[in-house]
Amino acid sequence: MSTSLQDRLGVALGLALTAATATWWLGSTRLALAQGQDTAGAAALAIEALWLARAMALPPLALRLGVLRGSRPAAANCAAFVAAPWPLLLLAWSASGLPTGRVVAAEVALLAGGLVVPLIGQGLRGVLRSTQLAATAGTAIGTILAAGLWLTRALWWSPPP
Repeated sequence: MSTSLQDRLGVALGLALTAATATWWLGSTRLALAQGQDTAGAAALAIEALWLARAMALPPLALRLGVLRGSRPAAANCAAFVAAPWPLLLLAWSASGLPTGRVVAAEVALLAGGLVVPLIGQGLRGVLRSTQLAATAGTAIGTILAAGLWLTRALWWSPPP
């Protein structure tokens, strides 16, 4: 992967996720309006989907980039990945009934994870002394963490009101 592509990876992934979520949310809202239903639930689900998708993609991305590029460039990529959907998140929040504190806390947690997890990736490279082995191990560990987030999502994210 070229250096310039690695520098823009977080933004590209964040924008792709934003586009997919926006498409789903707008379609869901259109269907709800056509059926005379409330659209706040669709907005809350869009927020949950944005958070869950980013939370699951962040560990493999951050660990691998931390191994390959070091903690600073990886953290910058992760911050861009987390921040790219914020305009859509703001729109969805204004249309949902979710409390502000809950949404802000989730975003702060994502941002903190995007700043801390690359340090673990850089440390993994130092411990294993092989970039290729560390990148593979980082991806595997990140995938296990993502699966753990998926399996325990009912414990830390309650359904929208």
